[in-house]
Amino acid sequence: MSIPGPAVYQQLMDAHKRLSEQLENERLGMKGVDEQHQQLDAERDEALRSLAEHYLPELTADAIDSTWREVQQEFSEILLQKEDDNRLLSDKLIQLQGNRDATEQRLEKEGGALDAAVAEQNEISAVVESRLQEDSSFVQLADRAAAAEVALQRAELNLHEIDQDAVRKLPAYQSSALFKYLYDRNYGESEYRSRGLTRRIDRWLARYIGFTKAKQGYDFLKQTPDQMRKIIADDRSAFNVVMDELERKRDKVATAFDLPEKIRLTEQLTRERAQSVQSMEFILESIRETDQLLSDIADPRGSYYQKAIEVFRKKLVSFKSTDLKKRAAATADDVLDDQIVARLAGVESDRGDLEEATRLRRDSQKQKQDVIDEVGRVIQRFRAAHFDSARSNFLDSLSIDEEISFTETVEDARNLWQKIRRSQRWGDHESDEEQGGSSLKQVLVNAMGKAAGQEHAEEARRAGSRRLDHGSTSDANSIRDGASDNSSDDPNR
Repeated sequence: MSIPGPAVYQQLMDAHKRLSEQLENERLGMKGVDEQHQQLDAERDEALRSLAEHYLPELTADAIDSTWREVQQEFSEILLQKEDDNRLLSDKLIQLQGNRDATEQRLEKEGGALDAAVAEQNEISAVVESRLQEDSSFVQLADRAAAAEVALQRAELNLHEIDQDAVRKLPAYQSSALFKYLYDRNYGESEYRSRGLTRRIDRWLARYIGFTKAKQGYDFLKQTPDQMRKIIADDRSAFNVVMDELERKRDKVATAFDLPEKIRLTEQLTRERAQSVQSMEFILESIRETDQLLSDIADPRGSYYQKAIEVFRKKLVSFKSTDLKKRAAATADDVLDDQIVARLAGVESDRGDLEEATRLRRDSQKQKQDVIDEVGRVIQRFRAAHFDSARSNFLDSLSIDEEISFTETVEDARNLWQKIRRSQRWGDHESDEEQGGSSLKQVLVNAMGKAAGQEHAEEARRAGSRRLDHGSTSDANSIRDGASDNSSDDPNR
């Protein structure tokens, strides 16, 4: 029993939502860690006020007010830029989310319209194929095409073998000085004019090397491939005459049932949906980029903080170590400085431990976020491949929930897409289509196979396929021109 494509799509959406909620809960759990950071930062700030602030705990107005006077102006400018960027990005994210919702609705509407158009096209294709099978002349032509296909295949195979023989054997003839001497003098031909001693010597050489038999083999290798190519070309021309007639009959019936118009509609809807899928991919990528920028702004030690730290570092470089110590020892008569230094050392040790633990948790969250992003890309590929169509089915061995439970890395999520593809199957219409419906060319192949009967069905289908490979003079856009040429073929007969 198979699983419908829309059901698998919903399972993917539910899994993506579930993973996102789990990650959000973990992020909420980081608030307690942030509070510990703030407490340690406050203790360190208090110590550094007397020891000369040489760290910037976070990029906030309070932190800037409590740091060195020499860098407060630059820090304030960075903080203002951070706040402006946060406001602009937040507004942009709201707009992008609205665009995403609208595009999602459009995709759902377009997918339904495409499914309906494909279903109608396939129904009409089946009717056209059935009417063609009822046409006795079409059946006879299909049999002739099948027989011609067998003959062409056999001739092409023989030509290939002879060509290979020529490649292997001709160099031996051409490298034989004695053979080339006699051959170039036209020995054994009416053009040969030598007399007397020369003629007797040439006759002896011919017997010595077996020239007559060798010349027959050489002429066969030189001339036969070209002769066979001419025969194959004539056979292919005759084959094309039969195929032209088959296509004309197909076009006549297809036009009568408005199949070309249905195909054009399906192709148009397919293009429109592909454009919407592309728009959705662009919107989702913009949302991911905006989310990343907002996450960076929310990170106390993100890029803005790192920029401020670099400014501070450059400022500290201009101070000698003795000057820094003097700031710490500004109250030489008070032992509190030593106590502050000792307390600062303890705070820094605790802060280092907390940062290490926090880093590990953030790395874990980053890995989970990458997995969520990759699952989102899987959903996009699923939608782009139209696997969410009602015509799409999946093997019942596919379990999205089980696969997600084993998905821990980005590579696991990528492998999920491969498993989905291997499990996917299209509907049971006999026109061998994946999406977009069965084309006029495919209708011809199907109809020829069915009309030729079981014994010659495969040859007839190959004949139609050969026509597809070499290009057809008739397609959905040219049917109008050919349909009016043979009004005597009544598809409703």
